[in-house]
Amino acid sequence: MTLADPFWLVLAIPVAMALWLWPLPSRLLLGLRCAATILLLLALCGLGLRLPVRCGTVVMVMDRSLSMPPGSEALQREAADIVHSAMQPGDQVAIVSFAETAAVEQSPQAARFAGFSAEVGGEASNLANAVDLALSLVGRQRPGRILVLSDGLWTGRDIATLAARAAASGVAVDYRAMQRGGAGDVAIERIQGPESVAAGQSFMLTAWIQSPRSQSVSYELSRGPQVIARGSQTVPAGLSRLVFRDTASWEGTGEYMLQVHGDGPDPVPENNRARLLVGVRGSRPILCVSPTGTSGLANLLRAGGLEVRPMPASQCNWTLEELAGYSAVILENTPAGMLGHTGMQNLAAWVSEGGGGLMKTGGRDAYGPGGYHKSPLEPVMPVSMELRREHRKLSLAIVVVLDRSGSMTMTVPGGRSKMDLANLATAEVVDMLGPLDQFGCLAVDTAPHEIVPLTDVVDRGALRSKVLRIDSMGGGIYVYEGLKAAARMILPATAGTKHVILFSDAADSEEPGDYKTLVEKLGKAGVTISVVGLGTERDVDADLLKDIARRGGGQCVFTNVAQELPRLFAQDVFLVARSAFLDEPVGIRPTGGLMSITRQPLGAFPEIGGYNLCYLRPGSNPAIVSEDDYTAPVLAAWQAGLGRVLCYTGEADGQYTGPIAGWDRAGDFFTSLVHWSAGRHQGFGKGVVATQETGSGLCRVELHLDPEREATPFSHLPELSVLSARPGEAATTRRVPMTWASADTLLGEIPLTGDETILTTISAPGVGQAALAPVCLPYSPEYVPERPGRGLESLERLSRSTGGRARVNLADVWNDIPRAPQWVPLAPYLLLAAVCLLLIEVAERRTGLLSMLRRAAAPARRRRVEVAATPAAGGRVRKEKRPVPVTQAEDEQPSVASEPQAPAPTEPGGEGILDAFSQAHQRARQRTRRD
Repeated sequence: MTLADPFWLVLAIPVAMALWLWPLPSRLLLGLRCAATILLLLALCGLGLRLPVRCGTVVMVMDRSLSMPPGSEALQREAADIVHSAMQPGDQVAIVSFAETAAVEQSPQAARFAGFSAEVGGEASNLANAVDLALSLVGRQRPGRILVLSDGLWTGRDIATLAARAAASGVAVDYRAMQRGGAGDVAIERIQGPESVAAGQSFMLTAWIQSPRSQSVSYELSRGPQVIARGSQTVPAGLSRLVFRDTASWEGTGEYMLQVHGDGPDPVPENNRARLLVGVRGSRPILCVSPTGTSGLANLLRAGGLEVRPMPASQCNWTLEELAGYSAVILENTPAGMLGHTGMQNLAAWVSEGGGGLMKTGGRDAYGPGGYHKSPLEPVMPVSMELRREHRKLSLAIVVVLDRSGSMTMTVPGGRSKMDLANLATAEVVDMLGPLDQFGCLAVDTAPHEIVPLTDVVDRGALRSKVLRIDSMGGGIYVYEGLKAAARMILPATAGTKHVILFSDAADSEEPGDYKTLVEKLGKAGVTISVVGLGTERDVDADLLKDIARRGGGQCVFTNVAQELPRLFAQDVFLVARSAFLDEPVGIRPTGGLMSITRQPLGAFPEIGGYNLCYLRPGSNPAIVSEDDYTAPVLAAWQAGLGRVLCYTGEADGQYTGPIAGWDRAGDFFTSLVHWSAGRHQGFGKGVVATQETGSGLCRVELHLDPEREATPFSHLPELSVLSARPGEAATTRRVPMTWASADTLLGEIPLTGDETILTTISAPGVGQAALAPVCLPYSPEYVPERPGRGLESLERLSRSTGGRARVNLADVWNDIPRAPQWVPLAPYLLLAAVCLLLIEVAERRTGLLSMLRRAAAPARRRRVEVAATPAAGGRVRKEKRPVPVTQAEDEQPSVASEPQAPAPTEPGGEGILDAFSQAHQRARQRTRRD
């Protein structure tokens, strides 16, 4: 027995004193009170037993990565059922699944495995984290085992580091191998090349090919779209090397792709393609993006000595690999739709987290009219875009016709439905209108439903609340019915500009009816119609929606990204308001903040031909402002995270450039703006060198310091700002702190999965920042051929070092649970017994039942004694041997032997009574010492 909290025993002293000072009326009550008090004290002290038991916990660790064989999840569920069916009362089963991350699928307290539900990815096998999580589920007070169901192909942290922890915990790791067949697999084991090279430098690329037998292998190496090597080579069984040469004649980042094929079927074709990125050190060019790719601004910058690459927006991929090759990007009067939602997300992340530069110029397709309000790029801009009432000439009346058909219930990334985002887009329209404007809203399926009647925008909150509660009701959208209801609503409006926004699914727009006549009548009444189509221009009803917008005098835009809807609705309102771009010449005036950008005096500025009306954000630098009534920012700049952003709201090259185009200092002016946006050459000074390398699903970034330095060059530990993105997906950002790996080296480790590309920037306080070349894995590490230290060998080593073994019969895992002492607390039982005793004490006080029962039982005990003393058959008397008390006189005087006495005559039936009297007489004589 053990007391968990023995300090409660100190209460025994005051309890004993209380019982002595306030005695109870009887010994029985005192006994009951003492017993109950002792039980309560033992319960408070946590009295318990340690009993050896065999029951324990089995944690099943299940691999759900891409390298697992087909149908493995069904086999794993079957394995869980087998282990569950073999467990005994007191046993527990927990389940952990893992791939890129590890998650608990079933806690030890759960009754049954309900199936996999956690999102763990698939592009990695982080077995070390999964075993760590499993060890935490076993617990310290219960014996247990871990059962791993995997192919053993791990990535990330080395699982060998877990053996010591598992052994110290007394938890054995068993395994069952689940492998995909790999016979005949020709694979690119690895491809190597320099992380970065200097411009014009020649270098080598080396690829290691693994073949199961001697055969002819064909290969093809390409850099971007250009094939630079092709051929075939006979390779022996095992590893063979292919060597290629190339020269860094490009600017930016070179993306290489190697493909190999054997002469037979390949069970794992995913490892026959490998990718490699090679960066170019030195100054990076500037990307100038415009709708057509031809730009007078680019020529002006080239004349100023800058290396500029003009490109049409349609040819930009906006990947991290592409952006890493430039020091800055210029968006010259380019609408947001040509960049795309993902492109704007990547560009904004590259600026704020990758340290890139961005310069944006104005025009009719820029800023608000260009669709940048509520776009991913707006938060990094030093100016904001709104429709302020005091800057508008006409009031607006807008009716929004929303599709609420069944297709709008679909969920999009982020957890919201299409209907939710359409509601948010409509609420954005409400936010852009003022008290003198009018707003109405209709929801349409097979019939129109009035959500908000045409009303003045006075209480935005009430209007937003009604709009945000619209639900999808099923069916399709009857376009004609929606337009007809919108016409009835907007025709009585008194505003100067009347507009209808029709939102519809481009693949589910039904019953167009006689829309041509209806749209024509609306046009004659001064009502314009724009269409926002959810889908693409190739959808079945896209032509109908485009024809409605063309006849209605508005724009028609399509998107298959529902998150774009708020931006597109806002863009349409900007175009209708016609007050966001001022197309008349206006004078401009520099402020004191201009010198921090140009670093040189430029004198007086000529007029500009027009500009986009924007508003200054707090914290930005208003370098140039307009000289009209608005005093609006014409040039504004600020630091956006690690990068710089500059907004010039005038048109740099086009119809509304104005007299500034012929200014003799125009070249110096625009060149200095681009110089500031691109920033100075990034990198660390002497004594600090950054390197990075990839392997086993990790990118290791090291910062090497001069061993002979006098002091640490930075005030705080450096930090890695990491951008990561897969092809066609938006970039995500994360921060990774660096730690000391040695006295002169700092280390940061970044997990790499699948085909993602990462772009890392090191920020060292007091030293500066440096952008490293982008890196990627050759292919998903799940398809790397088995090598020493990975696969079954790694599982066997981990199992052997922890006392585990390979499991053929999964149910036998319970037989190997060691018998171990298990703590069994007795406090609940002690408390129950104490309560029972207290209840008995109360009953005794109230009724005296126990005392009555004891008094009633006393005569019965005396009668039993008398019966035991009666003569037995044959005349002999059975005497009960009872101890005779010894008095003080007997200690002092020698005992006197009594003389034998003749039996006294007795009457028949009276022997027992006489014998009792005789014995009493003898005892009396002995006590008094009389014969």
